[in-house]
Amino acid sequence: MAKNNKDYKSLGLEELKGELLKLEKEYQEHRFEKVVGDARQTHQLKKARKDIARVKTFIRQHELGIKK
Repeated sequence: MAKNNKDYKSLGLEELKGELLKLEKEYQEHRFEKVVGDARQTHQLKKARKDIARVKTFIRQHELGIKK
């Protein structure tokens, strides 16, 4: 399930990378369902993409030492 930005801010770098792996796996599952034609909740694909981008942004901020 998606978290909000406040939840991601409190996570460390390793936790964010773990969350990224989990979200990418979830995204792949949704894509597979779409390709097979079994997708019932197509909005989840878009939501997963946005969550991945959000986590990647927080990872990059950690790498650069940016605090918001």
